[in-house]
Amino acid sequence: MQEYIERVTDGADLTQSEAREAATAVFEEATEAQIGALLAALRAKGETETEIAGFAEGMRDAARTIDPDRTPLVDTCGTGGDDYDTINVSTTSAIVASGAGVPVAKHGNYSVSSSSGSADVLEEVGVNVEAEPPTVETAIEEDGIGFMLAPVFHPAMEAVIGPRKELGMRTIFNVLGPLTNPAGADAQIVGAYDPDLVPVLARALARMDVETPAENAADMKGIVEGDVTGAKRDIILANAGAAVYVAGEADSLEAGVDAAREAIDSGEAAKKLADLQSAVAK
Repeated sequence: MQEYIERVTDGADLTQSEAREAATAVFEEATEAQIGALLAALRAKGETETEIAGFAEGMRDAARTIDPDRTPLVDTCGTGGDDYDTINVSTTSAIVASGAGVPVAKHGNYSVSSSSGSADVLEEVGVNVEAEPPTVETAIEEDGIGFMLAPVFHPAMEAVIGPRKELGMRTIFNVLGPLTNPAGADAQIVGAYDPDLVPVLARALARMDVETPAENAADMKGIVEGDVTGAKRDIILANAGAAVYVAGEADSLEAGVDAAREAIDSGEAAKKLADLQSAVAK
């Protein structure tokens, strides 16, 4: 670990395998001081796609994984933290995509830097977001949608809570959520807080083989039940439609959007929200 800290501090990039080893050390043996030093040095230097991919692989290695018998599995996880106070797009899009017939393994967390994370909004509408892996796996297989809370599926992340809090700034871990789906999603719609980060995350994926909670909850229910229209509905249709398209359930993005619209208008999206609420009931 000390060698990696010194190299990154001097401005050198880690290889993908070195970054994977560094992540494993972070989770298993490094002190909080070492973790903080490495994260700060990476941030100051600027994380590369190889470092992001390596850390994501190390995080996957330490994860509690599931293997639902549904394909193609889709995730709509984003990084969060766009600072624009938008509605929670990824969560509602996941529900609408599921309503359009796409199996969804939604990965997410409570809010870290935005007004409402996926877990916040789902908890607000009565979903047990802390369901254990076997329960989520069954929900995906039987209902076509399940939610995987990051702390439940990535318990090794407890090691970085203190250092991240003390640093008080974005680190490489802020961008790993979309890259570490515990169900091994076959296709993903990835959101990013910075446009410059989009190609970096895309290349990292290629290297790996692949409001307030109450307000967001009201928006989500309103959209999936067909009561909310306008820009909020449109952004959900765009994202859910993209999820349908990358899953291979539509021949074009336009057709995917049409399928998402039909999922809302037919009531299938609202049914999927109800399925999610009951499948992992407390």
